[in-house]
Amino acid sequence: MKRILLRMIKWGLVAIAAVPVLAAIFLGAARLITWLSIRIPGENGVDEGICVPLCGQEQYLLIRGEDTANPVVLWLHGGPSSPDGYVNYAWQQHLTDRYTFINWDQRGCGRTYFRNAAADPDNATATYDQALLDLDALVDYARARFGKEQVILVGHSYGTLLGSQYALTHPDKVAAYVGVGQLVSFESDLYVFDHALAIARERGDDVSAMEAARDAYLAAPSIPNLIAMRRTTSAYHQAQREASTIGLGVASPHMGLDDLRWFLVQLGDLNAYIARNQQLYDHILTADVRDFGLAWPIPAGFITGGSDWVTPAKYAQDYHDQISAPMKRIALLDGCGHAPHYDAPEEFCQLLDGMLSDFLAQ
Repeated sequence: MKRILLRMIKWGLVAIAAVPVLAAIFLGAARLITWLSIRIPGENGVDEGICVPLCGQEQYLLIRGEDTANPVVLWLHGGPSSPDGYVNYAWQQHLTDRYTFINWDQRGCGRTYFRNAAADPDNATATYDQALLDLDALVDYARARFGKEQVILVGHSYGTLLGSQYALTHPDKVAAYVGVGQLVSFESDLYVFDHALAIARERGDDVSAMEAARDAYLAAPSIPNLIAMRRTTSAYHQAQREASTIGLGVASPHMGLDDLRWFLVQLGDLNAYIARNQQLYDHILTADVRDFGLAWPIPAGFITGGSDWVTPAKYAQDYHDQISAPMKRIALLDGCGHAPHYDAPEEFCQLLDGMLSDFLAQ
């Protein structure tokens, strides 16, 4: 009996030790399979992760495309401070034959943060005004490197705020703009709240927690209070199609240690996470894209999920209707939430390519 027990313990320890080995094999296989399916063929393409100097910091770029003669698209991630370059293969793979994509970890987050943490550990330089300067430096870098007079800006969520203002003030450097989950103003959250409250009352649900969260936000507007209010309404606004970015990250050949480290920061204490980029969050809470002007000198397009209740489709539609532009387009992806490029990547890419083809031809 003693020998049997010792043997069971031995094989139990062997099994425990094998778990991380098997996990590493699984992850390695998943990343290899993904890489083989998205690799850039030929000699005219680019597929590299590099750090380039932008306004006094080395900032991380993931650049991918099958022909550097193609138009250049700068992707502006949301958040703020939510870099997503390592999972963007999920949709960009459908268009790397037509565009060169530049994914950028903006100042104060992701690989760029860790690259500069020793010099700027508290993100003192990570302001909205600085983000505009960094973007201008990046645009100039892209134009010079790839020999382009202009680039295309495609932003998501917070990235649409940054991209809209830049495009409106630098039309000589931007050929076209597309906002994905266009942020107009955080006043939209009260519209979202009222919509959810009406549903809850119609169902006969107890709405006291919802109303308390709304009152707390109105009394002291802040990102934590805003998120707390959103949590009370999320059950009433479910997307029918919603991808798992965690799964995309696990299988990503582009995900590195610093990407994982920042992701864990995002999963940690909310207040501590926001405090790392407090200046950016303070700015966006009162920002309104309509204040930048409604007369667009370049083509402008918008793609939004029909079930996006973070930056609601109604506000994107209203904004589209208010602006004037040489050409403008808007498209809704039914059932998709705040990230339609992950929820329905092939449909999203068809819409994006259609818009850009029209914009560049005009």
